[in-house]
Amino acid sequence: MAHLRRHHAIGVSKDLLEKLARTVGQFWLERDDELTRCSLTDKIIPLAEMDCDSCCVFADGTMVHTDGDWHEVRVGTVCSTAAKRKRKSSMARFLDVEHFGAELWRKACQHGYQEASLRGFISDGSHWIRAIAEMHFPKAVHILDWYHLAENLSKCANEVFGEGTKESQQWAGRMRKIMKRGKVDRALKEVERLAARSKNKRKAKHQLITYLNNNRDRVDYPRYRQLGLPIGSGEVEADCKVLVQARCKQSGMRWSERGAEQILRVRCALRDASFDRLWDRTRESIAVWQKRRLQERRDMAA
Repeated sequence: MAHLRRHHAIGVSKDLLEKLARTVGQFWLERDDELTRCSLTDKIIPLAEMDCDSCCVFADGTMVHTDGDWHEVRVGTVCSTAAKRKRKSSMARFLDVEHFGAELWRKACQHGYQEASLRGFISDGSHWIRAIAEMHFPKAVHILDWYHLAENLSKCANEVFGEGTKESQQWAGRMRKIMKRGKVDRALKEVERLAARSKNKRKAKHQLITYLNNNRDRVDYPRYRQLGLPIGSGEVEADCKVLVQARCKQSGMRWSERGAEQILRVRCALRDASFDRLWDRTRESIAVWQKRRLQERRDMAA
């Protein structure tokens, strides 16, 4: 509002601006859903809007209080690089895993994923994200977020040796060096040798062994660095904080899932600098869409 008033001498009320943002957001969401449905139904790979040398896909989730309870917003980020120029695009939806994965795949294809010579999928190892990676991005190099792995190593060390102790820090540090070299079998032997006499220590040990075994095919960090792929999921974690949490977790806010998604769709367009392009393409279509929706509501009320 301040920007419009200061630079364009246009006065707009907060309620009108919010209504406009929600309307535009809903229009773009419905368009996104329709494009994804067409891609899946017709089995047509979406056309790339850009050429790229490498394309990396990231996924994560964050909780938002909507409709009286906490619900997970699934966040996806696509980063494409061409001639050393980087382009980033994001999405944030309250979708189930199947539909979120399909939408993320379509977005990645639009950003050159299919044509890229180097493709990566980086995540924290969550089961739902791994399911998406295996279903929609099987040809990508799957990478476990290094910082999430390091966090799990420290968690086990703190439980076994005591939080913040010298022994805990030394053991976790040694394990990080082993894993940074991609030596997962050696790391598993180190964990197996841990003396875990209490129930909590045995639980921590077992959880780390399971975690390493489940992700043993995604921790070849020397290879990833050699290829030039990222080993951290900071791109999508930043989106969770800046895109979602900074807007939807302010004090006293009350959201519906629909309202939050509408606003987040507009924020995504602003964050990846696609707003002007999308608006130029759709501003006339929005008026037609609104008239059709109004007529549909009238027909339902009749």
